[in-house]
Amino acid sequence: EYAVVRSLLAMGKRLLLVFNKADRYPTADLQIILNNLRQRLKDLAPADVLAIAASPQPVSLADGQQLRPDPDILSLLERLAEVLRQEGDTLIADTLLLQSEQLSQTAQNLIDQQRQRQAEAIVERYQWIGAGVIALSPPGIDLLATAAINAQMVVELSRIYQSPVSLEEGKRLAVSLAKTLTGLGIVKGSLELLAWGLQTNLATVVAGRALQGVSGAYLTHIAGKSFIEYFRRSQDWGDGGMVAVVQEQFQLKQRQTFIQAFVKQAIAESQPLQRLAAEIPNWTSDRSNPDPPLKRPDRP
Repeated sequence: EYAVVRSLLAMGKRLLLVFNKADRYPTADLQIILNNLRQRLKDLAPADVLAIAASPQPVSLADGQQLRPDPDILSLLERLAEVLRQEGDTLIADTLLLQSEQLSQTAQNLIDQQRQRQAEAIVERYQWIGAGVIALSPPGIDLLATAAINAQMVVELSRIYQSPVSLEEGKRLAVSLAKTLTGLGIVKGSLELLAWGLQTNLATVVAGRALQGVSGAYLTHIAGKSFIEYFRRSQDWGDGGMVAVVQEQFQLKQRQTFIQAFVKQAIAESQPLQRLAAEIPNWTSDRSNPDPPLKRPDRP
């Protein structure tokens, strides 16, 4: 309770500290207790620390009957009346301010949730667009193509978070993040992770193009999640910069269950990938036999 009282005082709350069951203590002991409480809570006025007996213990009379005294709460009522008389308007204003702040926070939470849903829908749309475009491009992941797709995604995300950027600024951010993905080894790491997710012979050209498309979608997903954090923080990457945000998003998306689900969803959402998957031997998007456990490649 002491910790709670200290927290409330730190928030500027108006408090009365009431020691109950005062009738169970000798007068001298009760005074010592009140003095100790006032000493520990010097932020409170001495008059705001008081003692009452809300439900006094029964008293035995000479004839053996039990008499329950009336509640002894007069000191509390008098102090409450005095506080309300002197500070009533201020207390009402403080209460209204608190309610307003709580309402504002609730509204902000709802706005944040709505923005998150809209932003995730944008990222999902662009990751499947990227999957189709890159799957049809020449072999080798085209980071420039990915960056071009991501640039428009950045512009749309910026509008969601009321911090609009131009297409040129979107391109600059997208290229910078693409370089970060490469520098951290995430491009290579994603290829290895998704190759296990596809579980097919990557020696074939078709399988290579399928992997290329899924990898493009995966990298766009990582980029999109990173940009959501960037705009959610009012265009601030935080103390660790872009590198820390990208690393965190990549680490969150390395689980085998996510990789397998992502590969299957990519095939289902992208028509170019559907056509490529149909040409891959021993691969269908809905295999009856369960997948063997994936061996996680070494992290870059």
